[in-house]
Amino acid sequence: MSTPQGRSVPAPDPRDARAGRAVAGRRRGAGKRFLVVGDVLDGVLVHTAAHRIGVHDPTAVIRHRPTGGGGDTAAWLGWLGAEVDVVARVGVDDVYRHERALEDAGVRAHLRYDAMTSTGVVVSVRNDDGLTAMTDPAASGRISAEDVPPSLVARADIVHLTGAAMLGAGADRLAELVACARSGPARVSVDPSSAVAVDAVGAARFLEALDGVDVLLPNRPEALALTGETDLDTAVRRLTQVVPLVVVTAGADGALIGRRGRSVHRVPATPAAVVDTVGAGDAFAAGFVRAWATDPVRVGAAAQEGTRVAARALGVVGGRPPV
Repeated sequence: MSTPQGRSVPAPDPRDARAGRAVAGRRRGAGKRFLVVGDVLDGVLVHTAAHRIGVHDPTAVIRHRPTGGGGDTAAWLGWLGAEVDVVARVGVDDVYRHERALEDAGVRAHLRYDAMTSTGVVVSVRNDDGLTAMTDPAASGRISAEDVPPSLVARADIVHLTGAAMLGAGADRLAELVACARSGPARVSVDPSSAVAVDAVGAARFLEALDGVDVLLPNRPEALALTGETDLDTAVRRLTQVVPLVVVTAGADGALIGRRGRSVHRVPATPAAVVDTVGAGDAFAAGFVRAWATDPVRVGAAAQEGTRVAARALGVVGGRPPV
């Protein structure tokens, strides 16, 4: 999911959130339990001055960070003080490393290891012209409903499904994950995570697999890919025929909220100084679902909370909050 840009805003101390102090004036999402199921990946983040293939850039900035839609969203929820579990699949040699990184962010990690393949990897290459990303799903592409403990689903208030590697594994897999999420009392949110994942599954089959989902959180390209529309407002209205609540991030244009039978509502972006866009959409999702969990009526306020958390994410390198 893409997010707004602009000037920087000071980030709240995560220790304050965990102590129960207000985030943006209100304590929201307190007392709720979140279960995130999705990708946990290794990230290679490249910032280069090169503009064409074949150029050697000896001054490129290259950073290695844990990332992935599941891990990033869970980490931002933990940073906000939420009670959160994450279920993901990684290579057998990387379980402890990723568990430690998630626990440092206040997340209870339930990582299934895969002895047959490695941890998935995403390479993000950014220059002045834009960003290109390449993903090897590896272990994340094998996650299934069988990896999700029923006890975690039973005690969750919100189950959030996210990650291109996981969601792009096929419509049947996606439908099984949605059914698993719905097997308990929780409301279910889905972040499609990538227009490429939508195309890989097929838009029609992807939408069919969302039966019973409570909120859909695509970005602009994902919303258009899911509907085949070229106008975003029209795409939002069409998506509400499938999912009752749709919240679409639109970069500097903020977010669009669609509810079945209502007009599309716009929420402005929170200004931010952009250091890195990786994971900003996951931060938006974390801010939104945390606020929406205890106040499902004030959807606009929850979306505004999402833009505030996303603005923080845009100011750090990598997809997770600093810990």
